Amino acid sequence: MSSLLAAAVLTTASLLPLPLPLPAPATPAGHETAEAQQTEVTGVLDAPDGRLKRGCKDYHYSYAVQAPSEDWTFDITMQDRAGKGVNAQSLIGPNDPPAGVLDFRLCRWATKAGVFTLKGQLVSYDDAEETSVTVTEAFRLRARNR
Repeated sequence: MSSLLAAAVLTTASLLPLPLPLPAPATPAGHETAEAQQTEVTGVLDAPDGRLKRGCKDYHYSYAVQAPSEDWTFDITMQDRAGKGVNAQSLIGPNDPPAGVLDFRLCRWATKAGVFTLKGQLVSYDDAEETSVTVTEAFRLRARNR
């Protein structure tokens, strides 16, 4: 008898109408929602000043990406004081973390001390919208004292 009662309860429950979800409130013109304000695309590059070391050594710089989706690319190039390219790296979200530290190698015999420039081209792909931002950072590697 209890199985008949359970079947009747399940049948009755499946006939009851389910409540429909309420529509999202309309946003007044000129006012952005908190979600829309958080979709800003920004990138940061930061490299410390330092000394150009003897031989071939690793140096580092940090980066951070803020994008509305995990679908982004960050192409970073480095130039020496003469504008010669000395390093390039590409990051792709979601395979690469949105922030971290990257290493690069320079050899003192092939590198002149001075100001180096990091330039990053960040592109965020959010549905059909593509947003591009350029980031620049300069740092100095001094010649070692003799």
